Amino acid sequence: MTDFENLIEATQQGNADRVIEILDRESGLCNGKDATGATPLHYAALNGHRQLVQLLVQRGANVNATDDQFGATPTGWAIEYLRELGGYLAIELDDLAYAIQIGDARWLARFLTRFPDLREASAMSGAPFRELARQSGNQEIAALFGSDGTAG
Repeated sequence: MTDFENLIEATQQGNADRVIEILDRESGLCNGKDATGATPLHYAALNGHRQLVQLLVQRGANVNATDDQFGATPTGWAIEYLRELGGYLAIELDDLAYAIQIGDARWLARFLTRFPDLREASAMSGAPFRELARQSGNQEIAALFGSDGTAG
């Protein structure tokens, strides 16, 4: 394996000592790209290795490098890691609650197609989206959440 391949592997595994060892030999590798255009920082972010993210950035890793496959930055990869754990951005939660509030069923349908698990999630206020949809009195919106739409 090349030093770059070893760096990617060490980053994926969260092996900070190995990452440091490789970068001490060849510092420019921190901005290297694999066959998909991903950098070591992409993999550190995706795997939730905060210490390695900080180390790579301190060593000059480009935080806004995009991969060739998705055009995504390491931040995008970190978001995907947290999405796999059920995480959403606060603005997404706010926007979903607002769309329920104003009765925008078309936008809600689009959003729930992209993030179907939000049907079981709660707004930042703590209120379940399903309950907010039911309380809206809008049957179309309530149906998007699998509720009958009657307030009560």
